[in-house]
Amino acid sequence: MHALKTKGYLKEISINTDRSYFDTNISHHHHFFDKSTEELIDLSDEDVEKIQIKKSLLGKKISSVEVLVKVENE
Repeated sequence: MHALKTKGYLKEISINTDRSYFDTNISHHHHFFDKSTEELIDLSDEDVEKIQIKKSLLGKKISSVEVLVKVENE
């Protein structure tokens, strides 16, 4: 998997320190993560309003913003 990620065929989505998912959709997009089923669900840009980041890091430029929304059963 990591070799495919290195080649640019997969994108790694880190859920927490010990869990990652590999996504074949390598475009910039957002996700729902269903904690009860452990399913990662794609969200399109139309599903998320424009995100504004008010903080910047000295000497750094934001290259992308991707949202991970964790959901669970009520």
